[in-house]
Amino acid sequence: MPRTPANADYDGWVKQLAVSSSRRQEVKQHLLAAGAAAVPAIRRGLRHDNPTVRRLCVNLLDRLVDDEAVPDLVAVLDDDDVEVVKRALHALACDACKSGECRPGDDLFVPKAVELLRHPNPDLRAGAIDALGQVVKRGRADVAAILADVAEHDTDRGLRGMARRHAGR
Repeated sequence: MPRTPANADYDGWVKQLAVSSSRRQEVKQHLLAAGAAAVPAIRRGLRHDNPTVRRLCVNLLDRLVDDEAVPDLVAVLDDDDVEVVKRALHALACDACKSGECRPGDDLFVPKAVELLRHPNPDLRAGAIDALGQVVKRGRADVAAILADVAEHDTDRGLRGMARRHAGR
């Protein structure tokens, strides 16, 4: 088993996310407890070679996001791993998970989420519909209209229904 990093070695703690599933819970709790001090290392973890580390860093930023981390989360929307992208969409759109004051601006990620509505992967389209549904709840009629269009034209029947519900129709 790898050696436990020093308490303030947040890059070392982020690297531990790749080690084993039995260790991850302790690592996540340590990074969450560190709060803002760990955020720069977690942001660097978004570029880790291991997609599991990237996924977990997105999950951590969902709780700890600050203004400087938002562009990093938006950049993750181009990740090769579908789960990383879906989690980033959630982190950018969901207010309920946040522990800090930061509320990512919808204008920063909505254009990319709209692009993802045309992605060939239905799971990724579902993630984009969910994220855009959060934006609709904040009063964006333009996004509701886009989801209404998806409700009419997506090739997947389930996603059409999902888009219809999120569009408020």
